Amino acid sequence: MEPKINCNLCSRLAVLREKNKILYPNFYNDRVLGIGSLYSKLLIVGLAPGLRGANRTGKVFNGDFSGNLLFKFLKKYNISESYSEFEKISNINCRITNAVKCLPPNNKPNSFEIKKCNVFLSSEINKMKNLKIILTLGQISHNSTIIALNKNLSEYKFKHFKKHKINDQITLINCYHCSKYNINTKRLKISDLDDIFKLIKKLLHF
Repeated sequence: MEPKINCNLCSRLAVLREKNKILYPNFYNDRVLGIGSLYSKLLIVGLAPGLRGANRTGKVFNGDFSGNLLFKFLKKYNISESYSEFEKISNINCRITNAVKCLPPNNKPNSFEIKKCNVFLSSEINKMKNLKIILTLGQISHNSTIIALNKNLSEYKFKHFKKHKINDQITLINCYHCSKYNINTKRLKISDLDDIFKLIKKLLHF
């Protein structure tokens, strides 16, 4: 199950999309779907498309600072080959998606939008039968993923670098979102991302 083109489940996001089609006629301006095989062992969950990133290119985590940084580490740890907004996806050994599939105002989806879009995240996760590691980037993506897994939020609280045992097969790892703001304010350090992906490689035996 995926959101349809011009999805109108969330009126606020649909209104914003129509405005952006006028303001940015050359942008993609639609819902952005996940990339990578559903047979992957690793799932990375972000927040939502950025205005000048995925909302512009139509590709998740593509075309802006956070996407460039994420794929830098995916390449460094041989999870993906080099990737830019001008290239097709090649040899990506994971699945990447967002908790909310459409651009929200000020990059902040509200609770209604998060809940409405959760059905798509849940469907995505349920199709990943080989899934072993979920990396959630930020608290909203963490909470959305816990809800999609039918778990209790009070038992799985977000904490940077925390590992959560979901079941015998799946481990969930928390990380602050790799946004430019978080890097500039040093809330998230580059060394943190190194440590996170070293851990993922170790757990998956890549």
